[in-house]
Amino acid sequence: MVNRSAQSRGWTVRLEFSGGRLVTAWVEGVPQGTLRQSGDGFTYVSGVDVRPGGSVSLRFHLERTSSTPRECTVDGVRCSGF
Repeated sequence: MVNRSAQSRGWTVRLEFSGGRLVTAWVEGVPQGTLRQSGDGFTYVSGVDVRPGGSVSLRFHLERTSSTPRECTVDGVRCSGF
C-alpha cells in the first residue's frame, strides 16, 4: 500500500478466497492491525498510519489454497500485482 495523499493515514485491505484458509496477516516492523474473517472474506485494518509518500507491504500466510485472491481491495480500490 502506498500513501499518495498529503497526510498520514490508516488503510484497510479486503481479500476474498475460494477455498483454503488464511492463517495470519502482518506488516513487518510496525504495530499490527486487526484481521477479521467473514465467510470467504478477510479484512485487515492497519495498526499504524502510513506517512505521505510512504508504503507498507501486507504479508499473509495461506494454507491449502492454490489460487490468488478472487477479490482484493485497498481502501475500496482494486489491488494489482498478484
